Amino acid sequence: MLKGYFDLPTISFFTQKNIWTGSLFTNFSYRITPVNNKGDENTPPLKELHAQVWYGTQCYDLVKDFVCEFHEELTADGLEKIREDLLQAFEEFKKVRKTVEPEYKLH
Repeated sequence: MLKGYFDLPTISFFTQKNIWTGSLFTNFSYRITPVNNKGDENTPPLKELHAQVWYGTQCYDLVKDFVCEFHEELTADGLEKIREDLLQAFEEFKKVRKTVEPEYKLH
C-alpha cells in the first residue's frame, strides 16, 4: 500500500510472518520484521514489528551498523507508526544524503 515514500504491504503480510525489505534513493535501506516472542513465566508474550534502517546498498546480512531501529505493536496502527518512524528517518537521511562507498571495487 503506497503512502508517501513507502510502499508497504498491509498488516496481514506481517501477521503471516513475512519480512519486508526496501530502499529509497539507493542508499536508504530498511527492513521490517514481525517478531513473536512467546515469553516465559517472567515475560509476557510480545508480538511486534521491528524496523531497522541502514545507509548503503549492502544486503541486510552484511550490515554491521544500523542508523536506527523501531519497535511497534504487530497491528495496523503499529504498522502506521512504523511508516511514520521510517518517514522521519528518511527526512533525516535527505538532510545528510550520506553515501556509502562499497567495500569492493569493480575493475
